Amino acid sequence: IKEGDDVEVICSMTSSNKILELLQISNALDNIFARKKVLTIPYLMGARYDRTMLPGDSFDLKVIANLINSCGFEKVILFDPHSSVSTALINNCIEVTNKALVTVYGMSDQAVLICPDAGAAKKIPDYMKWNKSFVDVVYCTKKRDLSTGSLSITVLEPEKCRGKDCVIIDDICDGGGTFIGIAKQILPKSLTLIVSHGIFSKGFPLLEEHFDDIFTSDSLCANYDDSQKILSVNLRSDLRLIAEGKA
Repeated sequence: IKEGDDVEVICSMTSSNKILELLQISNALDNIFARKKVLTIPYLMGARYDRTMLPGDSFDLKVIANLINSCGFEKVILFDPHSSVSTALINNCIEVTNKALVTVYGMSDQAVLICPDAGAAKKIPDYMKWNKSFVDVVYCTKKRDLSTGSLSITVLEPEKCRGKDCVIIDDICDGGGTFIGIAKQILPKSLTLIVSHGIFSKGFPLLEEHFDDIFTSDSLCANYDDSQKILSVNLRSDLRLIAEGKA
């Protein structure tokens, strides 16, 4: 890299160390007078903390967004952020949707799409447009006690899933409690999970007990060696091309 070069930085923000590395790289590029700096963020740490959850909490996403903004990138590409708050807080931001993952599904042409919560419901019209395999939708209600972390989820029309090929789509799988809770309430022919960001903090045995297939991207990890059912779709290197309409 030399003075006047255009530079793309790819940083999956999985820890505070990664954020510090990004700040250092950005400063180094400024010191050699790089002409244009573009940042691609496959996974954005703190995206779920898009508000103050409880009195006295940190607004984590705003803290991280301020650090990113301090770098002065001409363009910041985000892959399927948790909410629109991310794109509102980060300067010069472009969102890449999860369309590439949604269109991977092709196990059935008569699948029932399961919407896990109100946040995911906003994306349902796009999913139905992107993949004609989805012919019906089942919605769920979810409540979480922010002080304890306990979760309750209810599938509103579980009978629609009986004997059908079903698909759950969401942005993040952390421990997987939401999806396992849904799986225990339905009797599908098959059940597929599609998540943009696979954290899988509690491992795979319980998920693999309930799901026939699990699709995720390589936003956090290229390979999940401990799992027999996860297909990791390679998107990280293509996110800028997708954002620019070239892929």
